[in-house]
Formats: sequence, C-alpha cells, structure tokens
Amino acid sequence: MTERNTPVVVCGVDGSDHAETAVRVAAELSRARGARLALVAVNPLSPGAGHPDIPGWTDAEQDALLLAAAHDARRLGAEVQCVATRGRDPAEALIAAAVALGADHIVVGTGDRKGVVNWLMGSVAKAVAARAQVSVTIAR
Repeated sequence: MTERNTPVVVCGVDGSDHAETAVRVAAELSRARGARLALVAVNPLSPGAGHPDIPGWTDAEQDALLLAAAHDARRLGAEVQCVATRGRDPAEALIAAAVALGADHIVVGTGDRKGVVNWLMGSVAKAVAARAQVSVTIAR
C-alpha cells in the first residue's frame, strides 16, 4: 500500500488526561486498521485586542506535548506523525488538519465538564463530532 493510500487516523492532543486516553484509543484503532496516526496539537489562540493573537502555549510546550503523545502511541505500535497547528477554534483547526491530511477518522478525548462550565466553554469533542465529515470517536 502506498503512503497516499494508507488510511489516516487523526487524534487531537492537548496534554490533558483525556487526550492521553484518546491517544491510546487512536493508537489501537490505527494499528488495527493499518493506518497512520497523525497526532495534532492545536495551539489555541486568543484575540489580542488590537494586537496579534495570543497563543495558549509556547512552541516548545506544544512540541513537548506532541513528543510525549508520540512516545505513548509508538509504544503501542502505531506509526506516528506529529502535526502542530494553531487556531481560535480548536475544533475547526483539528478538522482542517484532518482534511489536509486526508484522514478518514478523528479521535478526541472528552472530560467530565457539566452544567455551566460546559455551557460557557463548549466542548471541542462535541463540536468535532457535529462538524466533521468523517467518523469521530470520542474517548473517555
């Protein structure tokens, strides 16, 4: 199978415990499907009130969390690619990365936020599931 024909599973990573669970699920899924696993870290951007957007992490922090996730996924036997990107809407940036990579599946983690916190902050997992044009697995 050529690189171009190899299925791609995208997994969103952000250094959280929920993302670690998603990496494990995505690694197992990609290995079972003979797919490449693309770990995508979306650096969340906040508007800078007349200034450039403010990233949530430094480039070094983003690289470190990708390297840690890649280490875990490779330990589980996955063929891994790391992708660093930025965006004001993490769900949209993750979906855009999946499209650019030709992914046919996205895996995201979700927390246990309830009530007002979930309503105020929204949920990247819910947004990805609602907007993605490919299959989405939400890992808990």
